[in-house]
Amino acid sequence: LFGGNNDKDTVRVHYINSPFVARFIRFHPLEWNGKISMRAGLLGCPHTAGNCGESFMRVNDDTPCVENLAYKKEAWINGKNPKKRHVSPKIDRGHPDKAVDGKIDFDLHACTILDNLYGDTPVWTVDLGAKTSVSGIIIYTWQESEGQMVKEGTAMKDYLNNLDRLVIYVDNKSKAEDASSVSGNMCGYVSKLNGALLSHKIHVQCVRPQKGRYVLVEAWGSHNSWSRLFSAVLCEVLVYA
Repeated sequence: LFGGNNDKDTVRVHYINSPFVARFIRFHPLEWNGKISMRAGLLGCPHTAGNCGESFMRVNDDTPCVENLAYKKEAWINGKNPKKRHVSPKIDRGHPDKAVDGKIDFDLHACTILDNLYGDTPVWTVDLGAKTSVSGIIIYTWQESEGQMVKEGTAMKDYLNNLDRLVIYVDNKSKAEDASSVSGNMCGYVSKLNGALLSHKIHVQCVRPQKGRYVLVEAWGSHNSWSRLFSAVLCEVLVYA
């Protein structure tokens, strides 16, 4: 129960005993003099403990919750209608959407496979819906797990080992079927140097915030391997402003 102001210019600030998390805040006036009118504002604080909630994320354990701009947005690989072996027509809008479903699941069947089986430069794209400022991207990758180990010498193992780098772009146009449509608004990249691509969590912070509607993840293979086929497994892609 808070006291109000007694004129139109004085601001009354009240601090509650402890912060809370909510979607809706209701003000219920109980007493007033004359005609009632009220203006109110909310003072927030960073949410630094517990789960962030649906459609929100943390860049790391010490940062507050921020919006995941890619949450449940439309995604595709090298065009909206790719004829790819691992994309099941039974899945609504296709397999690429599994990387933005909000579930950090390291089961291989819950992830998106980005490879060059049907194109020299594979690109995974998510549509943020509007031109947005992007500061960075976090990619959760599949790196084998108990019961899902890949044997040495198998095709899948070779594909993973042949991945050389992931390059992140932010752009106002999406990737068409040819690689030349990636304009060069590069956010950053991560390479296999020092085993960086072998991490379950890959964080790419843009050199400077980039503005665009689309975030693109482009995969490059290694040029010094006997096989030119490569794969990247994207289990979840999160984008923050």
